[in-house]
Amino acid sequence: MKIEELFIYPIKSARAQSVKDMKITSEGPEGDRQWMLVDENGKFLSQRTLPKIATIEVFQDEASLTIGFQKMFFKISKNNSFKRKITVQVWNDSFEAALEPDLYSQGISQYLGVNCKLVRYAPFSQRRVRSLQEETWKPEVRFADARPLLLVNTKSLEDLNSRLPEPVSIDRFRPNIVFHGQSAFEEDGWSRIRVGEVIFSQPKKSARCVMITIDQITGEKKGPEPLKTLSTYRKEGTGVFFGTLWIPENEGLIQKTDTVQVLA
Repeated sequence: MKIEELFIYPIKSARAQSVKDMKITSEGPEGDRQWMLVDENGKFLSQRTLPKIATIEVFQDEASLTIGFQKMFFKISKNNSFKRKITVQVWNDSFEAALEPDLYSQGISQYLGVNCKLVRYAPFSQRRVRSLQEETWKPEVRFADARPLLLVNTKSLEDLNSRLPEPVSIDRFRPNIVFHGQSAFEEDGWSRIRVGEVIFSQPKKSARCVMITIDQITGEKKGPEPLKTLSTYRKEGTGVFFGTLWIPENEGLIQKTDTVQVLA
């Protein structure tokens, strides 16, 4: 099953960056959700409450992160002494992160219209994934909601779009790996896969929220769809699911020329 797209999200909830290859570490795709915006109490901010975050442009290379909005761009060097620490909160997890220079936070705050701080997942940060992995492999997750990697099937999107009054694009679901499957939602039944050099296991269905109703280009909420329709046939208990979240068993490289192989 062929890979269609690879994405990373350098800043949580900000615009995606399409990549040709993706290095997988114990924390997930390298550079993915490496930065995050938090409020004055250190609690994470996302499109759920600030849809405009979707319009913040990002580009990450080996040396720096470029952030852009309203024709303004600035670069943050990856060479950082991480002298300033702050306790941050992502859902029920509290841990330390590095606080970026105030100048960057002030610029983003002015653009979004709220006071916020830009933080980075640093070498001293530690947020473990609860898993059944052996103790010799201790996967982490940076600022993502749950697990390090999200896999989405284009066949599942086709199935959803066939039920919608207007189709939506794959960017609404903010995946890391987009693949062309054989049937819709077949990924729900997988327990172990190989993508490129990496084996993934311990999947979890991805619960969707109001974020999938936000246009990822304009940052505007587009009504109740596609969440409304998705909830009519993909609801289990209180959750509405689309895509699967995975934990890597090893480090390695994934390329757009690779395929998804089902191992179990």
